[in-house]
Amino acid sequence: MNRAELSHRLNARIEAGASSFAVMLVRVQRLQEFRLVHGYEASDAVGRAACERIRELLRPQDELDQVAENEFIVLLPGLMNPGHAMLAATRAVRAFETPLLFAQHAVMTPVAVGVALFPEHGNDATTLLRRAEIALRDAKRLSERCALYSPGTERAMVPYEWLHDALRTNRLEAHFEPILDLRRNAVCGYESLARWHDPDGGPIRPDVFIRLAEDTGLIAELTRWSLNATFRHAAAIRSSEQRLRFSVNISPRVFGQRDLVQQITGALAVWDMPPDAVTLEVTESALMEDPLTSIAMLHTLRDAGLAISIDDFGAGYSSLAYLKQLPATELKIDRSFVADMRHDLRSARVVRAIIDLGHQLDLQVVAEGVEDAETLEVLRALGCDRAQGYHIGRSTPASFLLDRVAPA
Repeated sequence: MNRAELSHRLNARIEAGASSFAVMLVRVQRLQEFRLVHGYEASDAVGRAACERIRELLRPQDELDQVAENEFIVLLPGLMNPGHAMLAATRAVRAFETPLLFAQHAVMTPVAVGVALFPEHGNDATTLLRRAEIALRDAKRLSERCALYSPGTERAMVPYEWLHDALRTNRLEAHFEPILDLRRNAVCGYESLARWHDPDGGPIRPDVFIRLAEDTGLIAELTRWSLNATFRHAAAIRSSEQRLRFSVNISPRVFGQRDLVQQITGALAVWDMPPDAVTLEVTESALMEDPLTSIAMLHTLRDAGLAISIDDFGAGYSSLAYLKQLPATELKIDRSFVADMRHDLRSARVVRAIIDLGHQLDLQVVAEGVEDAETLEVLRALGCDRAQGYHIGRSTPASFLLDRVAPA
C-alpha cells in the first residue's frame, strides 16, 4: 500500500467517527547495507521477514501496512491511554533485538519507532503521519529507539528558496567554538559551526537548516560552503597559531558524491591548509544507518591525511563490531552524558567507560557540553583528553576570532 492509499483510509476512519487510535511508524535499519552485500532479492526477503515479525506482535484488530521497503505503518485502535501505544512500540523494538532468520541467513535489523495519537496529535491523516515521522526522528536519538510525538518538537519550517539563496549569496557565517586540551590546559583548536541569520526570518536554528539541506539535496552545497568558509578563516588564524586544529562537521548524506575527497583536498589546497590540521566529524547514529558505505568513505578520507572524529558517541545505536573498523582518530562523548555526570552515577560511569574504550583503541576522547568547572575537573581526573562547552568558551564568529589573534 502506498502513502496516498493509507492517508485515504485513515481519513475515512476519522470521518466515520473513530474515537481514538495510534499511528505507529516502524523503520527497519540496515536494509540498504544488506542489499549491497546480498542483492535485491535477499533484501526483499528481509523486508518480508520483518513484516511477519511485526505482525506477530499485533492484536487481531490492529492493521499493518508496508509503505516502503524498510517502512511499516501500524494502526492501533481502541487504546486505553498513551502508555499502551508506547508499550506496543517498545515491544516492536525488542522484537528486533534478535536476528531475522531466513534462507540460512541471520540478519540483525534494529528498528526505530515513532508514534502519534488521534485526536491528541492531529485530526487528519497528513498531520498524524507527519508527526509519527517526527517522533521516529526523535526515537533514533534515544537509547530506547522509540518515541511518542511531543508537541513543540516539530521544527520550524524554512522555505527551500531561503536556504538556496543564502548559500548562493554567501549569507551564512562560520562560528568557531574552542576546544581545550585538558593536559596542557590550553586551547588546541576549534570546531567550525554554520550559523544563519536571515534578514526576514531572523536567526535560523542549525538543526532546522541542516535537516532542510539533507532533505532537499542542498547538503552538498552546504558542505562545500562549510569547507571553504572554515579553511579560509582557519588558514589565516594558523598563520599566527600553527599548532591549532580545526574540526568540520560532515553529513554522511554527501558520502555518495564521487568527488567528495577531491572536493575536500581541493579546498585544502586552495586555502593552503595541511590535511593533518583538519578533523572531519561525523555523528555515530548517522554512520550506523549505512555502515559499509561510511566505513569505505572514511578510510579514503583518512588515507588523504584527515583526522576522523565520531561525534555524539554513546547517544545512538552503536556497534563495537563496526567501531573497530572505523578509521577514527577521536571519539566525542555525547553532551547528554557529560551534563548529567555530576548528578547521575550511571552517566558518570558511561563517561568513564567511553574514555577507557577510546584510549584502548588509541583514540583521543573529547567531552562536549562542559558547562561548569566541577565537571571539567572530573573529566580531567578521568583522563579525558579534550573538552568543549560554554564553560570553556562559546562559539564566536570566525572573523572576530581572526581579529583577536591577528598580529598588531
